[in-house]
Order: sequence, then structure tokens, then C-alpha cells
Amino acid sequence: MARFILNPESSKPLYKQIVDYYENSIINGSLQTGNALPAERDLAVQLGVNRSTVTTAYAELRANGYITSRQGSGTRVSPEAADLIPDHSMTWNKLRNQHLADDSSLYGKHYDYLKDPSLINLISGSIAEDLCLAKSAHELTPFTTKLDNAPPTKERVTHSICRFMKQSCLSEHMVLTSSLEQAMLLSVKCFLNPGDAIAMEEPVNYSHLNILIVSGIRVIKYSTDKPLTQTMFQKESIKLVIANSNNIYDHSLSHSAILQQRKKILSQCEKVGIPILEIVETSLLTNSVGNDLPSFFELGSNRELVVQIGHFTGIAPGLSLGWVLGPEHVVNRIQEVQMQLCMTPPPVLLEIVDNILNSDELHDHIDTIQEQLYVRKQKVLHKLNTLKDHITILQIEDPTSIWFDFKPSLNRQELFDTLLDSNVLLVPHKQEHAVRIRLPLSYVTKEQLLEGTSRLISVLNTLHVRQFAVIY
Repeated sequence: MARFILNPESSKPLYKQIVDYYENSIINGSLQTGNALPAERDLAVQLGVNRSTVTTAYAELRANGYITSRQGSGTRVSPEAADLIPDHSMTWNKLRNQHLADDSSLYGKHYDYLKDPSLINLISGSIAEDLCLAKSAHELTPFTTKLDNAPPTKERVTHSICRFMKQSCLSEHMVLTSSLEQAMLLSVKCFLNPGDAIAMEEPVNYSHLNILIVSGIRVIKYSTDKPLTQTMFQKESIKLVIANSNNIYDHSLSHSAILQQRKKILSQCEKVGIPILEIVETSLLTNSVGNDLPSFFELGSNRELVVQIGHFTGIAPGLSLGWVLGPEHVVNRIQEVQMQLCMTPPPVLLEIVDNILNSDELHDHIDTIQEQLYVRKQKVLHKLNTLKDHITILQIEDPTSIWFDFKPSLNRQELFDTLLDSNVLLVPHKQEHAVRIRLPLSYVTKEQLLEGTSRLISVLNTLHVRQFAVIY
């Protein structure tokens, strides 16, 4: 940045020259959000003026929203300063997506951990390589030459997907995408504008939350403990509700209670005309969507307000197929946006998926993997038995996960941070008198799963002892 020199001959007051200098530096991008400014005493010495001159200048910059001062961290360019830059000016700071703040999400805060190959990631949502149908491109070769030589039509692929999910739908009501995240991004682009507010069911998936954050969407979380209300819809101007069909988070509720809860949310949304975006996750490990409860899409009286998105994982490492299911006019709009953004899934991917879904190998693979998951579950349960005085295993019909409550309740953020320090990425959930943990069996290899379980047990024991010592 150019050296700052005051002009004592100018008719403009010295403090105003300081104000103009820093405003211009922020507007032209020389100073960016978070950059530090000199301490008042140091700047006064540098410029050869009374400290009161600098104090007055900083006070005006602070009042105008350009800078902020905080005990211990000094004076810095305000996070809101970028919003004050005139529309006609263009800087690198303006070109940068302001929603991608370093502390905007879990992935921003803990990016260095995610780059560490030794991290055991138990929230990835992706099937581990050793459980995938194919471990490499070579193993996918047989599925590129099956059936007929003609590429499958969208209708045929859609029919194969719906049959696998045991769900009936028309092909004109489904859009295929390359991933679940792409399906969500397309839905956000169609339904929302930056600044809009949405309600999202807890516990949230952090990769989904990131998509909303970087799109400038304001997220209000809801749960059994903090249900949606008409007042919330009006006060927050909620434009969309995101729900998770696989969510069996509140084990205290019976299936009939969860069903009533879904019907109530659906009724609330239908009353005010707010759409529901329902997330359904499934994999080639099982040919079901996780539970036998009817989805929002199935419950909808006219299916005009519910859009369902989902994906298949477990084909091969990093390879999945997403989809959007909804009213025909919504699907047509999503297809338009998909083509405009060049996000149409490649035909070879559709051909491979269609061949896999219609193959005998898939059913053999599912049987084999279910046996492997059962073995994993027994080994993990054996390890968790060392915590038997403090945990309650929840009898949830989920072959891909183990759910348990740890009592007494621990500080959720401290538990998350301590696990991360142990190179385990896992998001605990707060209950009234316990902390609830979903331990997925399929996101990492068997060796990583057992090692991650050992680290989890160690952290739970450490924090419990520490909490006991504080109490007494």
C-alpha cells in the first residue's frame, strides 16, 4: 500500500484526510476485510499529529461501518465494509464471493483438518471404497457393455431408479443430476434468491448447509424441541422448508408420532404456500431409503409443494447419481437451469447406473455388504461395551449406523473440538440429559472405523472425567 502522507496546506482537516485515505483504501481493495490498521498512538507518531486527530478519524470510520475495534485484537477493517463499496467500483474483494467467509461453516473453520489424510471422516456421506460395487474404473467395465448398445433413455433410467427405491413416479417428474449436492444447488437456484430465509431440520448435514451459505441463504434451524410455527414463518419470512426423510433423530418419538409431525409440517406449508425440499439418501448397500415411514412427497395431498432430492452412492469411490423428483412444472424449470449451467449428467454415467441397477451382480453385492456391515456393527458394539455404564444403544432400524446416547450430557462443542484434535470428524447432537451420537459404519474402511471408535471412546472418557472433576 502507498505511503500515507498528510497535506497540512490543504483546506481539508487532517482527521478528514485520514478518513478519506482509509475509505479509499478499502474501496479500491488495498485494504480488505479483517486487515489490521495501526494503533492510534503508532499512527499519530507516524503522521506527526496529535493522537486526538487519529482518534477522531477512527471514530468516524467506525461510525460509517468501515472499521471495527475490539479489545485484544485492535482495529481492523469491518466484515460489513464490503457492502459499503459502490456498485460501480470493482475490486478483487468484491469479485470474491463474500459468503465464503473463513468462519462461515465447519469446512471453512477446519479446512486444515480435512486436508490431513489421517483424518477419520465420519460425516462424509460417501460410501467407503472397500464397500463400493467397483473399486476402480476397470471394475466398472462390465457394466458399460451390458444390455443393448443404445444409450439408455432418461425414461428407462428413471424407471430403474424408482423400481430400485420401490417408489412409483412418472419420468416427466424426475430430473437426473451428477450428485446430491448438484440436485440441491439446482433447487436452490430455482427456488431462492440471496438473502432469503429457509427453515432446515436438525441435525443438519454440513455439506448441504455449505451450499446454502455460499448461495447467500439465511438458515433457521428447527427440530422436535424447536418446532416450526406460523409465527416463525411470518417473522422470519421463510421461503422454503428443508426436511430429511431419513432422519430418525428423535428416538423418543414413535413412528406414528413422527408421521403426525410430518403431516403437521406439511399442513403448515400447504396453508401458507411454502414448498418443502425433502432430502432422501440411499445407497447401493441397501435397496431402501432407510425406514418405512411415508415421505413428505408421498403424504402431499396434491404433490404440488414437495420436491424430493436424493442420490445413490456406493457405485465407485467418488461416483454417485443424484435426482430431483417433483411437480412437472418445477422439474421443467430445474431442467432449464441444469442445461443453462451445463450440469446435465454425462450419458456414460447414466448407462453405467442403469446397467448396474438391472444386473444380478448388484443383488449379490447387497447381500455381501449387508453381511460385512453386520460384522462391523458387532465389532463396534463390542468396543462400545467398555462404556456400558454411560451409554444407551438405541434400537433404530438402520443397518448402516449405530446410534447411542452418552450420559451425563457433555458440552457438544467441546466434544466436537476434542474429537477433531484426535483427528476424528463426527458431529454429536444435544439431547436433554445426554449427547446423541450416530456412528456410521459405511463411510470409512473397517480399520478406520475401529480406530475411530477407539478414539471416540477415549475422548468420551476424558471429557466425562474432566466434567466430574469440575463438578466435585
